[in-house]
Amino acid sequence: MTSLTSTQRQALVSTGCEIRTDDLDRVLYATDASIYHVAPLAVALPRNTAQCSAVVKAAAEVAIGVTPRGAGTGLAGGAVGEGLVIDVSAHLRAIGTLDREAGTIEVGPGVVLDRLNLFLAREGLMFAPDVATSSRATLGGMIANDSSGAHAPVYGTTADHVEALEIVLADGSIGWVGRGREGFEPLRNLAAEAVLRQQDLIELRLPADLVKRRPGYDFLRFTKDPSNLAALMAGSEGTLGVITSALLRVVPRPTRTGLGVVCFSSMAEAMAATVELASLGPAAIEHLDSPVFDESRGRLEFAAARTLLELDDKPCESLLLVEFFEDVDDCLAELSKMRIGDRIIICQDEVEQELVWDLRRSGLSLVTSCVGAAKPAPVIEDACVKPEDLPVFVEGMQAIIGDDRGSSSFYGHAASGLLHIRPILDLHKREDIGRLREVAEAMSALVRRFGGSIAGEHGVGIARTEFLPDHLGRELIELSTEIKGFFDPLSVMNPGKIVDTGRWRVDQDLRQGEGSAINLPFNSISAFVEKDRSFVGNLEQCNGCGGCLKDAPTMCPTYLATGEEVLSTRGRANILRAALEGRFDGGIAAPELAEALDSCLSCKACKRECPSGVDLALLKAESLQARHRLQGPSLADRVIARSDFLGKLGSATAPLSNAFVGLIPVRRLMQRFLGLDADRSLPPYAPQRFDRWFKRRTDRSAGHRGRVILWDDTWVRYHEPEVGQAAVEVLEAAGFEVILAEGRRCCGRPAISRGLLEEARELGLHNVALLRSMETAPIIFLEPSCWSTFVDEYRQFEIEGAGEIAQRCVLFEDFVLALLHTDPEALPLTSLDVQAAIHGHCHAKALADEGTLPRLFAHVPSLEAKPLETGCCGMAGAFG
Repeated sequence: MTSLTSTQRQALVSTGCEIRTDDLDRVLYATDASIYHVAPLAVALPRNTAQCSAVVKAAAEVAIGVTPRGAGTGLAGGAVGEGLVIDVSAHLRAIGTLDREAGTIEVGPGVVLDRLNLFLAREGLMFAPDVATSSRATLGGMIANDSSGAHAPVYGTTADHVEALEIVLADGSIGWVGRGREGFEPLRNLAAEAVLRQQDLIELRLPADLVKRRPGYDFLRFTKDPSNLAALMAGSEGTLGVITSALLRVVPRPTRTGLGVVCFSSMAEAMAATVELASLGPAAIEHLDSPVFDESRGRLEFAAARTLLELDDKPCESLLLVEFFEDVDDCLAELSKMRIGDRIIICQDEVEQELVWDLRRSGLSLVTSCVGAAKPAPVIEDACVKPEDLPVFVEGMQAIIGDDRGSSSFYGHAASGLLHIRPILDLHKREDIGRLREVAEAMSALVRRFGGSIAGEHGVGIARTEFLPDHLGRELIELSTEIKGFFDPLSVMNPGKIVDTGRWRVDQDLRQGEGSAINLPFNSISAFVEKDRSFVGNLEQCNGCGGCLKDAPTMCPTYLATGEEVLSTRGRANILRAALEGRFDGGIAAPELAEALDSCLSCKACKRECPSGVDLALLKAESLQARHRLQGPSLADRVIARSDFLGKLGSATAPLSNAFVGLIPVRRLMQRFLGLDADRSLPPYAPQRFDRWFKRRTDRSAGHRGRVILWDDTWVRYHEPEVGQAAVEVLEAAGFEVILAEGRRCCGRPAISRGLLEEARELGLHNVALLRSMETAPIIFLEPSCWSTFVDEYRQFEIEGAGEIAQRCVLFEDFVLALLHTDPEALPLTSLDVQAAIHGHCHAKALADEGTLPRLFAHVPSLEAKPLETGCCGMAGAFG
């Protein structure tokens, strides 16, 4: 990678802004959610407008281009650049005071949309544009792209809700632009004169006949209010300046919503129905097709939505989600009467509606999570036409893509005349890269024929800049160049985008590319059985969508705690990919990779919550195993991996062992050699082991309901036997005979968490063989991380009989709840008049139904139990 000169480095550092120039951060910011990879020279993380101004000015003075960046969720490559990337999401996240009378609020560009709407919800208000990536999309990025979302027919685009903007220009000057703002008057006059000179041509070529936006600078909006430079800034994608604050308009939240889902046996029927449904005046009509919801099959987080929509019992090819606001009863009644589709499902319950919308919001990552190296590629995938033209336009798109490339996806905002259409391409191959260009050129021509937009909501970026001349014409391209020159005479700001310099092309600077396929330098122990069947396949499921950057638990807990990209699932996947591609010295043993992976808690939240199904915990374990083969495991790795053996020794010598490990000198030694914090107490060992208590007791139940096998894990056996004793009491009270798996060994979870997979697999071989030799009784687990080893990792290790054993494995709470469901009188539960909080275990959340514990506790009279909105506790599978 090219590096800064000493003069450039000094200029940037002297500003006082945090500047990162190491290879790790340059790799992290080389990609966004697009298909492109462009390593920057440096990354800046300004804490305020003054720092942003200083660093932009310094970059311009030493000829470094500047690319502003929010969450990096853009799909066209707008947030990657060769010079200085300015990350406004790190610190510029303040939410100002709400002015209820004016209906406005000031926010920093790094504020996440969901966070703003959570703040506004208590006032009955919201910021209206609702992008699918609302859990991580920043307001600055939304303004720069002029984003919109599903409800654009009602609310328009982000630009419709921008009152004023504080901006920094390429020379470092700061000012407010917008309605009633007088900043940059000479610039405003120049822009107004140039744009109004071409007003007739603008109205001819950029008519206001689309629900979404036109590509490039919004000249039409500016002609309506030529004193408002914010109209040009919105949608300018960082090519005119950096947004450092925004005054936004807010609107009342709908008091009622209703949703109807219409199922169709063909997409052609759905498209035709879209035009008919528009007569009902819906707030949104969204289209989902089978490539989207087929990828949701078998995913626990979408199981309830699939059941609601009857997708497994009554398969279909297309769904239309038709939403109404306020007067929903009459609208849904009218919808129910319409003779369209195969069936109509009405959802008035908010929970049911949210299940369906969650499926829709995951559309992008679901379609890109298909098996194999060929993925749905974003070419011109947010083309927008007039809604009434959509059925014929889609036919044209189908003809371009053809049916020889597998199941391309057509999903998106049908009411807005915009579907996200992606051909299936393997961008490791030359012929498919060539096909990428062919499809892009054909799509561009088709959009032009329909008078549509090639960038309806995702921006121009790298992917579409070269096609703008065909859509704007020579005169408006010259006007764009003139406007760019007024704002940015040295072409510092996001250079080459919107105003084409020849640098960016749709088929160049690809994240993947010809000859870029990763050759794994080790043999993985895990089979990645879910669907990828390979380490690289699962790694490349990460499409950069940024779902792990959301502002709420559970994924990704280390990112939530630190805000550092490298400690997110996306960041770790990017660093792992870069290490395997040879971008760091040391490859799989590179220090940069160790920094990224060692803090991963292996909580498995990504396995469930990542819409693409990236299993970072398993990727981490395999990477650590590969590193151990080169360097050997550390003393800490070996000690922690053998927690079960240490438990055996500690329990045998308790209470002396507890006193010994509590000594200050011993704690300090453990901190030095094992990395265990001297200020923290280790879990005490129990003087009487659970299994020995179990064997010695005499009051055993015969069990009229049959036998169950209780898996006494390390924690129960050696640290807290009272938990196991209580479980035995409950199971026997319910009429079961309880037995233990005598001869069991540690499940291997601590070894897995330290990357000792060969050792974990040996333990698995023993345990599976032992349980297969026993009777086919249910195997009940008190510790979810042990249970997950049996139902997940043992299958990944392809241990013979692991699948059969996994079907018998059940968490204690699931077992008891199922019993009470079939026989509510099975347990004589006494009243417990207390309030309780439920902190769910990460692995139970990832692999089981997290609603089990609340439903179970609801059977206890007078008990009020509330689940906590919490993430990982940080134990990482080693101590409980």
